[in-house]
Amino acid sequence: MKMIVMDMDGTLLTQNQQILPYTKEVLMNLQKQGVSLVLASGRDISSLEYYGKQLAMDQYPQSGYIVLNGLEIYNSKKECLHREQRLTKDDLMILNKIAQTSFFDMIIFFETCLYIFDYGHTGIMEDHFIDRERHMVHDIHEIPEHLFSTIKKVAFVQSETMMSEKIPILQKQMSSRFSICRVEKDWVEINPVHASKGQALLKLAQIKNISLDNVVAFGNGENDIDMLKIAGTGIAMDNSFDTVKEVADAICEDNEHDGIGKYLEGEIKC
Repeated sequence: MKMIVMDMDGTLLTQNQQILPYTKEVLMNLQKQGVSLVLASGRDISSLEYYGKQLAMDQYPQSGYIVLNGLEIYNSKKECLHREQRLTKDDLMILNKIAQTSFFDMIIFFETCLYIFDYGHTGIMEDHFIDRERHMVHDIHEIPEHLFSTIKKVAFVQSETMMSEKIPILQKQMSSRFSICRVEKDWVEINPVHASKGQALLKLAQIKNISLDNVVAFGNGENDIDMLKIAGTGIAMDNSFDTVKEVADAICEDNEHDGIGKYLEGEIKC
């Protein structure tokens, strides 16, 4: 085991957005032994760095970050190692039409702010804590033109029932252009089809000259599936979607009960 790749929400982090002390201790000890820790998330680097500091990752050059669902790869010092082409304005126009006709709330994440479209009336402004400048708009043409070069990702929000009905259809229809993945039961994230955590893991393993056979990956969402497939050992959390569990090599305890820490400790003892 030379590299441990971990999704964040629902995997490494509890519902309260914490890394549990036991899991933290196990990860820190492995990092001291030369094992690479990689945080892989739909979040951006500034958000992941907060947790990287808790694990002292900046002190270990072998560690790093996969951010925005694979769009960018960073080393432990926040230096960008690789960057993929992001969504374009044309992509946003297509996604905007889908959101309108399917009654999804849509959130467009830009570098400095985000725009929310209340097509699904889910109460996203009230129900989700979003710690950056945000705008509620009704027409995509209200977005200033200069922002379209700074797109990070797009999210759709709607009830679990509607997501279960509509997202599988969209995934098939738009598979040649977009990667559409359920991250939570009511939250879907969209990226260019060529960008994924799995493809980023491939690139990072090549950069670090680490065999994928020596990589262990943990995840719980559909955006983790290809990462679990590509890693030598892919572990699904007990709280994962069934589609994630189906592709995993093993299932560990959930994110609220030190699933990662207990699995890794067991591997060390073996």
